[in-house]
Amino acid sequence: MAFTSNDVTINNDSRELYFDKHVDYIANHGNDKNDYEYCMTEFLRMSGIYWGVTGLDLMNKLDRLDKQLIVDFIKKCQCPVTGGIAACDGHDPHILYTLSAVQILIIYERLDAIDVDQIAKYVASLQQLDGSFFGDKWGEVDTRFSFCAVAILSLIGRMDEIDLEKAVNFVMSCCNSDGGF
Repeated sequence: MAFTSNDVTINNDSRELYFDKHVDYIANHGNDKNDYEYCMTEFLRMSGIYWGVTGLDLMNKLDRLDKQLIVDFIKKCQCPVTGGIAACDGHDPHILYTLSAVQILIIYERLDAIDVDQIAKYVASLQQLDGSFFGDKWGEVDTRFSFCAVAILSLIGRMDEIDLEKAVNFVMSCCNSDGGF
């Protein structure tokens, strides 16, 4: 089935993936620093880079991104005081963006570009007495942050930094009667 509107034909039956257009979109996204969307999504920058890197890696097109530019960006986002990584330079560090940064550096095989010891200490500092994790210094608790903490420490080989038993007990305490969390 196809329809025409304002001289544009759209074929709903098409199953063609416009691979090169997807690659171009991801590779060029965020290049215009004056773009409104670029400015308004600053608080998501690290996660956006992670998804772009991951997408291009899956499409075997990782070479379309400037690896060193991304590594340098991540280094600028690591807080020298806490060790955590922010979404963007000048923002507060958060466990979500720390995970995204670690994942990017793992893909690029450049974990050496950041202070991993500081990352481990940052993640450990976010664990609470009940085993839960804050996302950042502001104190929000969410099971996502438990996942992030374990994922980060697993990726950097530092699981011994947290009380894993308490972390597991916290997550299990969030289990609903229907089996969901």
